[in-house]
Amino acid sequence: MKRSVVKAVSLCLCGTLAAGCVGVHALASGNEAAEPVKPVQLSAAAPVQASQPSAKDETVYVLAKADGTVEKIIVSDWLKNAGGSASLADFASLDGVENVKGGESFTLSGSTRVWDAQGNDIYTQGTTTQALPVDMTVSYTLDGKAVSPEELAGKSGRVTIRFDYANHEYQMMDVGGKQEKIYVPFAMLTGMALDSGIFRNVEVSNGRIYNDGDRTAVIGMAFPGLQENLDVDPEKLEIPDYVEITADVTGFELGTTFTVAVSDLFGELDTDRLDDAGDLNESLDKLTDAMDQLMDGSDQLYDGLCTLLDKSTELVGGVDKLAAGAEALKAGVDALETGAAQLQGGAETLNAGLETLNGNSEALNTGAKQVFDTLLASAGRQLTDAGVTLPAELTAENYGTVLDGVIAALPEAAAGPVVQLKASLDSYNQFYQGLQSYTAGVAQAAAGAASLKAGASQLNGGASQLSGGTTELYGGIMTLKNSTPALVDGVRQLRDGSRELADGLDEFNREGIQKLVDAVDGDLEGLVERLKATADASRGYQSFSGIDPETEGQVKFVYRTAPVEVKD
Repeated sequence: MKRSVVKAVSLCLCGTLAAGCVGVHALASGNEAAEPVKPVQLSAAAPVQASQPSAKDETVYVLAKADGTVEKIIVSDWLKNAGGSASLADFASLDGVENVKGGESFTLSGSTRVWDAQGNDIYTQGTTTQALPVDMTVSYTLDGKAVSPEELAGKSGRVTIRFDYANHEYQMMDVGGKQEKIYVPFAMLTGMALDSGIFRNVEVSNGRIYNDGDRTAVIGMAFPGLQENLDVDPEKLEIPDYVEITADVTGFELGTTFTVAVSDLFGELDTDRLDDAGDLNESLDKLTDAMDQLMDGSDQLYDGLCTLLDKSTELVGGVDKLAAGAEALKAGVDALETGAAQLQGGAETLNAGLETLNGNSEALNTGAKQVFDTLLASAGRQLTDAGVTLPAELTAENYGTVLDGVIAALPEAAAGPVVQLKASLDSYNQFYQGLQSYTAGVAQAAAGAASLKAGASQLNGGASQLSGGTTELYGGIMTLKNSTPALVDGVRQLRDGSRELADGLDEFNREGIQKLVDAVDGDLEGLVERLKATADASRGYQSFSGIDPETEGQVKFVYRTAPVEVKD
């Protein structure tokens, strides 16, 4: 599968890697309630004698009650004056706008603020009652019963806190020849710190938990609207649109929670590289067929080794009888001939099984290498998106050294996601190295099986000549007798290993390959079209308060809920 599609799927399924890309900012409390109104539509501004900012970086702070009800929205804008212009025009639709870092003032020209920038960047702050693109609702249950946060304060029992996100920001786009709603793909990252003296047995859906003994840090991720954008059957692949935390609680209290929302993750997707969906569909079919053949080969290997083990046991018995009856040469020769024939049959079975397995080794190694390269490329991209500068492209040989350097360079509080990323890559690397060792062993075993097959044939043909060398025969029989325990033990270990391999391949096929194939459901072209539309929607959303079309924008939202406390 091409790297571009793997990256897109990773954005859907492995969104937690984006946690390192988002910064959560502390914000002083503001309790003024605001009446919600319809979204403000900016009209075209009158011509002004001012330059447009080269870029606008916007942070929207949403101050909410404990249940998610919005009380105040504060918008901070950074107007970047890369050209050193004397004046800058800003189209933000805000109330109470202030310059928070300098003394530059502004004048109004229609609905546009013209800042006397004097060559400087401008940092502003204002408020708005404009509707948010994503609404967040926080609900609480105590022992399965819905309660308000005020009712829950100080109570004990099994508590569930659920964050639901409703995405209202969409564009009508052409998808497959018809107009469809495509939601701006917001990634919602919710975090909180729970007192371990109050919260125990904490669980989170769609997230991670970290505990330092005194506190439990909970981080959850959701993508509201993405399920609809990609039109993936949730029965086959569910993309989360909520975060739910459950815990045993004594004397419930909850501190401030923060949720960061960003919409630009999919904007990084290179949609020009998603034009070979037909080839990818064919590749998925070939992958499915290859997995079927690989599993068949592993089953044949196991059956052949079971036969060989049975025959090896029979061989041990035959050699023992031959050694004990060396004086009865005829009987000994007959027993040897029988054993040799059995050995030849077992060698042929082993050889056939090993040849089948060895024939699939190259495809297995190639597939594993492609997966590893994809994981490394995706990891490198995610780190780069997070602002981490890598000294070199991640490879199977250098990723450990590179990531150790990144971890060492980061503050301890920010290094956790990179540590988790490295642990995931280490886990796959162990599998990858083991797979290479295994396939190399299979190749050696196949060569040995061929030699064993030829030798068994020669042994069977030469049994009739043994009557002339009774002494030599006896010495050879004793050598064979002494070696058979090691042979049987080795075959038994190989048989057990082949069973584990077969079971592992079956699980990998069911949980990995087939889930991917079922989610696509034969329509990779449709998925690619929807990914392109989602990326376009991501790139198209650049500001909340308003922006000139010629200015590049970036916006993130920080939702802060009020704490739930026991009243004195």
